[in-house]
Amino acid sequence: MYSNKLSVQLIGEVLYRYGITDIILSPGSRNAPLTIHFTNHQEYTCYSIVDERSAAFFALGMAQSKKKPVAICCTSGTASANYYPAIIEAFYQNIPIVVLTADRPENYVDIFDGQTIRQKNMYSNHIYGSYQLSESESEESITQNFIDLKKALNTCVLKSGPIHINIPFSEPLYEQTDQIEISFEKLTLPEKNYNSDKYKSLFPTWNNFSKKMILVGMQQPNSELNQLLEKLAEREDTIILTEVTSNLNSSKFYPNIDRYMFPFGEEALDGYKPELLLTIGQNIVSKKIKDFLRKSKLKSHWHLDEYWHPDTYFSLTEKIEENPVIFLKELVKVPPVTSSYSLLWKQLKDERQLRHNDFIKNLPFSDLRVIKTLDEKIPDTYNLQISNSSMIRYAQLFNFDSKNKIFCNRGASGIDGATSTAVGFAVADSHPTLLITGDIGFFYDSNALWNKYIPNTFRIILVNNGGGDIFKIIPGPDSSNSLEEYFVTRHNRTARLMAQEYNFEYIQAHNQEELLKQLDSFFLSSEKPKLLEINTINQPNSRILREYFNYLNQE
Repeated sequence: MYSNKLSVQLIGEVLYRYGITDIILSPGSRNAPLTIHFTNHQEYTCYSIVDERSAAFFALGMAQSKKKPVAICCTSGTASANYYPAIIEAFYQNIPIVVLTADRPENYVDIFDGQTIRQKNMYSNHIYGSYQLSESESEESITQNFIDLKKALNTCVLKSGPIHINIPFSEPLYEQTDQIEISFEKLTLPEKNYNSDKYKSLFPTWNNFSKKMILVGMQQPNSELNQLLEKLAEREDTIILTEVTSNLNSSKFYPNIDRYMFPFGEEALDGYKPELLLTIGQNIVSKKIKDFLRKSKLKSHWHLDEYWHPDTYFSLTEKIEENPVIFLKELVKVPPVTSSYSLLWKQLKDERQLRHNDFIKNLPFSDLRVIKTLDEKIPDTYNLQISNSSMIRYAQLFNFDSKNKIFCNRGASGIDGATSTAVGFAVADSHPTLLITGDIGFFYDSNALWNKYIPNTFRIILVNNGGGDIFKIIPGPDSSNSLEEYFVTRHNRTARLMAQEYNFEYIQAHNQEELLKQLDSFFLSSEKPKLLEINTINQPNSRILREYFNYLNQE
């Protein structure tokens, strides 16, 4: 049986023709027509997640894995507002999500009717398109709804980002029919066109600069891009800087950016700073490289990306709206120039690598030691989802990306949905998923575990240092007498009872010996998902990290 509402039937027929067949439903009455229709339509796979904030991040993780749009559907009122954090993240990461919000009829808004808010255009600052469907079933209205749906989904596909469709429903909501009355001819799906000739004029200017830096931000793994950048990295005048979220790997690249980024004197700054900066991809984690490049007063900055062209370093001169692989295939044809730039950076890299190795070989048990151990022990079959704040910053110091695919919600860099994103990714992906998270973000998003879809292969490693230790790492908060209670928010919670409640196998470690012992069996197959909680509450984590950076920077 299907909903008898024609607007719902139209949505159902259009979505699956665009290949959008995963629907994350949150319970409610106003969206009952959509729920009834999707759950009875053979083309759709539906998931029921009560918490709308978690549901939206779940969809984000699923879309991130599948590399295609996923739809979310909720009732009217504040349910739709709870989608907003994940929509913002999807907007900045260019992850395609179709947001379907049920609504009261337009004349019910602002008359104090129940569960009714201003939903039309409610995500306007962080959405690629907002559309309000008509609930009229006249031929003219159905035709306009069809046009708007195609516009919305074309935008979702071409922009690779979230779009919002608000659908008003009058009662009755639960009436059904045994046949779909809507029909139309086959749809022509959109394809993105690239103009490889558009930026040809840039290639001759590439060699006007003898010191070139390519900085790659957050992006999906891309082996072809990796190979092209390796070719450029062989040149004397070019260096390639990457982060763990760049998902690139080569001994010719410069990962672990924060190992190199210390205050440079004026003479040293002139030597290390590039004349031309080419940035690829999205957000950069390292604050140090941002500060370095902003102080460098670059002669030229090109940003290469299909969607975003931010002036991150206040020096942007070229916006290259192109697929990076297509652009770099032409760029590698430009002959290299003689320069000592890569040699200078190579010497710095080798020096810092030796210091890094020397410091970490005698590390006491701490957050830094834990992350080092995980880098050594995580199997290469796992996808890694890493939470924000201190965990992603620690991960930057090691080479997880040399064997694992790395994901982190760095679009808006919030702590609010890392676990839900990881669960959605784990449900969608054929490879097992591991979430590495801190305690504040984990407890904040605890509803992520409140669903029945978590696969037995899913793993969580919770590094519990008893609060938000990021505030003891970054400069500023430790000068305040409010540090522990209001910034770090010190606590003594563990995840034991939560793991039991959600049917996870729970193990813990309080020292290095216990950690190594637990990791020996942690990744073996099991009948339940597993959670390993590593307690570093009484360890001087922030002091050890400061000592690490001080040691790297010694003369």
